[in-house]
Amino acid sequence: MRARIVFLSALMMLGGCRTPRTPAGGGHLALTPEEHGFSMALAHYTLGSLYEMDLGPNAPDTIEEFELAAEYDPGRHRIDSKIAVGYLLRRQPSKAIAVLEASCEYHPNEIQPRIDLAVTCQLAGRLDEAVAHFERAIDLSTSESALYASVAKIHMFRDDEDAAIATLRRGIRATASPELLQMVSARGRHLIGKKQLNQALRYFNLLWDESRESVTPVLQNLIGQLHLELNEPQEAARAFEIASRGEEPPPETFTKLGATLLHLGRLDEAIAALERGRALYPRHTRLLFSLGLVCNVAHRFEEAVQAFARIETLAAATEGTKLSEEFYVTYGSTCERTGRTLQSETLFTLCLELYPEADQALNYLAYIWAESGENLEQAQEYIDRALAIEPDNAAYLDTQAWIHYRNGDYASALVEMEKAMALMPEDPVLNEHMGDTHDALDHRTEAVQFWTRSLMLDPDSSSVAWKLEAAGADLPRLRREAQRARKRSARHAQ
Repeated sequence: MRARIVFLSALMMLGGCRTPRTPAGGGHLALTPEEHGFSMALAHYTLGSLYEMDLGPNAPDTIEEFELAAEYDPGRHRIDSKIAVGYLLRRQPSKAIAVLEASCEYHPNEIQPRIDLAVTCQLAGRLDEAVAHFERAIDLSTSESALYASVAKIHMFRDDEDAAIATLRRGIRATASPELLQMVSARGRHLIGKKQLNQALRYFNLLWDESRESVTPVLQNLIGQLHLELNEPQEAARAFEIASRGEEPPPETFTKLGATLLHLGRLDEAIAALERGRALYPRHTRLLFSLGLVCNVAHRFEEAVQAFARIETLAAATEGTKLSEEFYVTYGSTCERTGRTLQSETLFTLCLELYPEADQALNYLAYIWAESGENLEQAQEYIDRALAIEPDNAAYLDTQAWIHYRNGDYASALVEMEKAMALMPEDPVLNEHMGDTHDALDHRTEAVQFWTRSLMLDPDSSSVAWKLEAAGADLPRLRREAQRARKRSARHAQ
């Protein structure tokens, strides 16, 4: 009430208390209906504004004065919006919506009344109506990116990713707004956090479809990783390949691409990709290690040795660098396969100095010595330590058997070989060693059976072929059968 008194006092001071004199010309001061309506609207609006400041926008007196102003001057959206705010603050959204609907009828081609109505419907939880009014606002102004964002947020709130993506696609095409692109990326990452990888991928694919220049190699790596998580290696390889051709791709782009191509059996492509990475990052040891691993699988052992040797050189030049157990085991085994036995022994020994519980290094050294018939006592000690760490490892049991074999204890060797074969019956080397053990025990029939089985698993084995030929087997026939078996296995894998 204080504001009304202040307002009326001000009017009295301005108008004075005397009866105005009649103008000299005999005219009169009567207002037209339009002027009277406007003056009354202005008076009520002014009084409503005073109440708004003094009592708050949701005070009954405030709303009443603005409603009176609207009656005298209908169609003023500024007044209608104040009334609507008051009702919203009083938790009467239906009344607020009714006021704004009337305002939209007065201004069917103006965007602000429609936006206010859409927002009010959204606040009231009437989301279908909110979407409809935002869409009407978009029709009035297709270049307003915030409108598309508002609609998309409602769809996201409802977990309606189809509708959200469709809205964002329209918005990006209409506005090319960076904010909408950021919204797409943020939603994709949010869905990753919720483990909804398929849906997340759809948002990142939207970015790729509509704004490829905004998709960095880092984001492409994320797309590739999502495909891997979804067991889609072909699509993952495609994403990593795109990333590798982008501007300043990070080193992990090439390691991921190489690993994925390796998984797909595309070994030459994997090596080529890793070579491209090495050209960009010649001192990146993880990339070099990946290159060495893939070369190993591709039986390009000399290239693998070169990659590992480069890592060793880089590490030696950097004080305090400690290479991993995995590096020494892989490098050492590659050297052993290329006939660099002394170098492999050195690497395994160094590995054990740094990692005394490195069971793979223990096994490799024990096996090298068993093969050469040297250091059999130390070989036994090492394989015992390895088996204590991993007692059900078929390769370790094979080494144990081979040490017994070299010591002439063929019966004990057979016991260990049977344990190994129970764990890995399809391994060609174990089958060969099983045949060798039976042969040492004069079990010729069993020896030929296991050698034959080994050849079926590895038709290219020259050592097994020689043993079968010496035993009088029909080697050409066996090799033909082995090749046919390999083809059948390949078709089955496909």
